[in-house]
Amino acid sequence: MTSAYSNANGPVDRAPAIRVLVVAVAVAADVHRDEIVRLMIDPMISEIDAIADDQRLVELLTVGAEAAVDANIQMLGHDIGAEWMATPGAIVEYARVVAQRGLPVAVLEQGSRLTRNVMLRWCLEQLGVLGNDPETVAEAAVDLMARLTTWTDELYRELLEVYEVAYKAWLRNRTAARSARIEDILAGRTVEASAVEATLDYRLQQWHLGAIAWTDQPSSEDDLARLDKAIAVLGKHLGCTSRPLFEPRDERTAWAWLPLGLRDRPDLPEITSAIDGWDDSVRVALGAVRKGRPGFIRTHQQAALAAVVARASQTPGLRVVPIEEVGAVALMCSDLGRARLWVRDVLGPLADDDPTFALHRETLRVFLASGGSYTSTAASLTMHKNSVMYRLRKIENLLGRSVRERRLDLENALLLCHWLGPAVLHPMTSND
Repeated sequence: MTSAYSNANGPVDRAPAIRVLVVAVAVAADVHRDEIVRLMIDPMISEIDAIADDQRLVELLTVGAEAAVDANIQMLGHDIGAEWMATPGAIVEYARVVAQRGLPVAVLEQGSRLTRNVMLRWCLEQLGVLGNDPETVAEAAVDLMARLTTWTDELYRELLEVYEVAYKAWLRNRTAARSARIEDILAGRTVEASAVEATLDYRLQQWHLGAIAWTDQPSSEDDLARLDKAIAVLGKHLGCTSRPLFEPRDERTAWAWLPLGLRDRPDLPEITSAIDGWDDSVRVALGAVRKGRPGFIRTHQQAALAAVVARASQTPGLRVVPIEEVGAVALMCSDLGRARLWVRDVLGPLADDDPTFALHRETLRVFLASGGSYTSTAASLTMHKNSVMYRLRKIENLLGRSVRERRLDLENALLLCHWLGPAVLHPMTSND
C-alpha cells in the first residue's frame, strides 16, 4: 500500500510508517492470541447450546479460532494479501462437522462474524495505543479493515460451500436412516427402542395420532414444505410438546405421527380450528389415537384406511378424514361400482346426485345419528322441529318405508354418500 502527503520539502511517503504500525499490531496480537481466541469462542459456547453440549464441536471451534487468529497475524505481520492465504484445515473441519450435526448455517455465519469483528476491534484498539500520528493511524486502520474483511468474506464463502455439500449429505443419510427405522417399526421387526428414538427424535412410549397428508394440486411452492407446515399447525393446536414425526413419501405425500404425550384423546374442535388455517389444497387422513409402539403402527394403518376414503371421495372441500368417522366406509371403497348400486338399493331416489336430495340425506343422517330425536336434529341443523318432521315424512315417502326400518343399512349408505359424494351417487341426466 502506498500513501504519501506533501510538506514544504515535497511529497512524503507514509507507507513505511503504516507498515511498521501494522506489524506492531500483529506482534501484539501474537502476544495476546489466547485472549483474542477466548473473545471469539466464548459467545458461541454460551449462546448456542448445541455447541456447548458437544465436546467435539467445542474442540474444533477452539482450534479453528486459533487457526483464524494465527492466519490474521501472519497476513498482517508479513504483508500477505488475503487472496494468498490458505484456508486453515481446522476451520474447514469445523464447518463440515457443524453441517453433519444438522445445525443451521446461521451457526457458521455467526462464527465468521465474530472472527471478523473481534479481530478487527482488537487490532483497531491497538492502533490507538501503538500509533502516535493520527493520520498514520487512520490509514493503518483502513489497511487493517480491508485485509481482515476481505479475508473473512472469502473464508466464509469457501466454508459455505463446504457446509452445503456436507449438509446435503447429512440430510440424505438422515432421511435414509429415518425411513429405514420407520419401515422396521411398521414391519414389526426387532429394534432397539432407544436407538430408534434417537434416530427419529421421537418417543415411542406415548400416545400417537397417525396422519397421511397429500396435495393433489401442484404449486409453485415446495409441496412437502406445505404439508410439513400443515402437520406442524395441527400439532400446535393439539398441544404437542415436541415436533411431529414427518416422513416424506414422494413429492406430494407424507406420513406423520403427532406426539400427544399423555393425552389419549384430542378434542375435535382443536382439529377443526387447525384446519381453518390450512392451505385449501392440503388433505389429511387421520388414524385413531393409539399408545406405544403397537399404537404407532395401528394409528398409521388406520390413517391409510382413511386415506382410501379421502382419495375415492368426490365430495368438494373435503380436507380432513378421520378413521373414527369413516371406518365402515373404508371397507366399502374397494369396489365403488358395487357400492354405488348398493347405495341405490338402500336409498332409492335419495341416491340421486341432486341438491334437494342432498338436503334430505343430510337430515336423515343427522336424525339417525342423534338416536332418532327430532329436537336434537332440529338443533344440529338449525331448523324448527316441525320442519324436521315434515322433511322426514317426505323422506319416508321417497323411501317407501319408515326411516326406522333397515336402520343400519341406512346409516352406512348415508355415510358413503356423505364422505364419497358423487363417487357413489346416481348421476342426474337430462332424462331424469
